[in-house]
Amino acid sequence: MSSTRPPAPAWRHRLYQAFRVVSALVLLSAAVVLTRWGAAPAAPTPDVGGLTLDAPSTDVLLTCPAAPANTLEAVNLGATTARTTVTPLGDSQVNLDGSALAVGAPTSTGTARGGVLTVPAAHRTGAGALGLVTTSTPDGDLRGLTAAACAPPSTVSWIVGGSGAVGSSAELRLTNPGTTSVTATVHLYGSVGEISLPAGGQVIVPPGRTMGVLLEAAGNDPRLALSVEAVGGTVVPALVTESLDGETAAGTEVLTGGAAPDTELTVPGVVLVEAAEQGERAPDAAAGAPKSSDAPAVRLANPGSTPATAAISVIGPDGTEVLQGADSVTVDPGAVFDVSLSGVPAGAYGVHVSSDAPVAAGVRLVRSAGEYPARSGALLHDVAWSQAVTPDVGEAGSIALPRAEGLTSQLVLTNAGASATTVTLASADGSWSQEVEVPAGSTVTPEVPGQIAALTISGPAAQQVTAAAVVTARVGGDAAGTLIASVPAVADSTALAKSRLLLR
Repeated sequence: MSSTRPPAPAWRHRLYQAFRVVSALVLLSAAVVLTRWGAAPAAPTPDVGGLTLDAPSTDVLLTCPAAPANTLEAVNLGATTARTTVTPLGDSQVNLDGSALAVGAPTSTGTARGGVLTVPAAHRTGAGALGLVTTSTPDGDLRGLTAAACAPPSTVSWIVGGSGAVGSSAELRLTNPGTTSVTATVHLYGSVGEISLPAGGQVIVPPGRTMGVLLEAAGNDPRLALSVEAVGGTVVPALVTESLDGETAAGTEVLTGGAAPDTELTVPGVVLVEAAEQGERAPDAAAGAPKSSDAPAVRLANPGSTPATAAISVIGPDGTEVLQGADSVTVDPGAVFDVSLSGVPAGAYGVHVSSDAPVAAGVRLVRSAGEYPARSGALLHDVAWSQAVTPDVGEAGSIALPRAEGLTSQLVLTNAGASATTVTLASADGSWSQEVEVPAGSTVTPEVPGQIAALTISGPAAQQVTAAAVVTARVGGDAAGTLIASVPAVADSTALAKSRLLLR
């Protein structure tokens, strides 16, 4: 009895053919490798270039910081005027904590609770919104002025400023505007190096929540700087400071993030006044004359593991000069160091920092008043912190100029570059615009009409112009004097809504 083998299925035949082809290619590759090993190398293969594409635009979330919350547990509290102002740029529909705001007109509320500002995906240049939270307290232990811009979330943030010394509070608030929990790691730097935090500095921030960390609990250090690294999402950090010099009010401030450590940084918005008005003791003052516990200074933080040597220059209306005694400042690893601005003439400046290793930077501004209480030996004063920024605000930026309730805003533009640059200032509603030339290595303070409370800033993408506004308010009574705050420029919502993808 005979049997006949059935023919192999077609798929098996195709598999066999594919196996033969792959085997041949492997043998051929081996032969080529052996040939090239013993012979002159073949002509190099050209590099394959990448393709950069715009990712789809998404909604922009901006977190507005809340007002100081008396973490000092002060008893003598003055009346506080608070305001949250949202200014639309273009015709976007803007939502604050889910509530739709008016299109094409500013919206102002009499609170400073903070919240999340949502700008739907922008489809044309200039569409978006600008948010600002201000508080003004003319007397009491929390006497001071704060002005904090609503800021976008990020995975890495840096803040330079604040104090954990006795009588001071520095509350770091971490807000998660997303829909998933985020693990944030806080690195805190002080006078002599990095400061250990409980749980290794890790803070879990649930979605839609704000978590607070009191930094003074880690030790009494008068010089602070910090970084925040987020995993699993993004957060918005804000550092809220409150200070007392004994019984004397020493200012409040709300700081938002600045530039990451770099070897070249510019701090804009450094407006100095006469020594007697900013907490400095006059050279001919008596030994027991009242003084302020704060004075204007540049603060440098070195997050690296080796010393950093930096040179500090002041960029004024007449050019750039090295700060006296600051042409070679060494900052130890992990340490924070203050360099006095004493002796710099009154005027508007930017501060430029050049370093042989990456550092973070900020500038403290002070406005002092009279001795209070009587015979205390301490001067009432308020402080503001301006953060270092990267020179890209002219490409797509906007800035708030608060003017309500007796506030005065001064716009300061600094060009740290080697060539003159012209920027265009335009009101948020498009009714006013002006071109301003900023000479190389100089600072200008353009006049802006008093009715304009928000500006867009545009210019060449490669420029070196940075911007900030210095806000002041005069108060009377027993605590008469000047309050001060600093407002940074923020990236335009259109730019924030876009991502760039590199495909290779």
